[in-house]
Amino acid sequence: MRTVSRVALVVSPLYVAVLLVSVLAVRARAADPLRVVLLVDSSTNMSTMLTEFRAGLTAFIEALPDDVEVAFISTGGQLRVRVPPTTDKLRLLDAAGRFSSDGGANSFLETLLESDRRFLKSAPDRRGLFVVMTTDQPTLGEQPINRYNDFMRDFVRRRGRAHGVVIRTARMGLASEILENMTTNTDGLYDVLAVGNSLPTRMKAIAAEVAAQQ
Repeated sequence: MRTVSRVALVVSPLYVAVLLVSVLAVRARAADPLRVVLLVDSSTNMSTMLTEFRAGLTAFIEALPDDVEVAFISTGGQLRVRVPPTTDKLRLLDAAGRFSSDGGANSFLETLLESDRRFLKSAPDRRGLFVVMTTDQPTLGEQPINRYNDFMRDFVRRRGRAHGVVIRTARMGLASEILENMTTNTDGLYDVLAVGNSLPTRMKAIAAEVAAQQ
């Protein structure tokens, strides 16, 4: 049974206030190249929205500057590397067009933590940025909230940023809590949608924000 509450997350006003100074520093270091981890839900929960997800992915990739490096990762059941870090937009667009559900639960938090370890922390010469497109659903079992809080503090120290869109009902689950916390702590964009029709518009806006960090 999950016992996580929003209090367990790093959301104190003081923490956010300190962070905003770091965000300004990130914007000032425009010479540092970006590496984006594009983290996308491929669980059973999104399987009826394949058209919308593909359109959102395509809109995001097409709107990115050509020199932004992207790792395309999905979260259905477990971490799956769809495309390793690359600036090859044709390869990314091909993967977006072929995107499909892996089934299973949305392993969002575990995949987030592992993606950071493998693709962002291991590249200290690049500014790390998460872009998330996910649904939300009840989470079973204990979740590694302490590990998340450790990650969040370190991600802030590394001056990372996060943007994301979650598709859900009025009920807020763990994925929404985590994504809202990440974007609040890093001054990122956060959108909640009831349906996926406007995903392309929202993802294009996120790509514009990424481009502004160049």
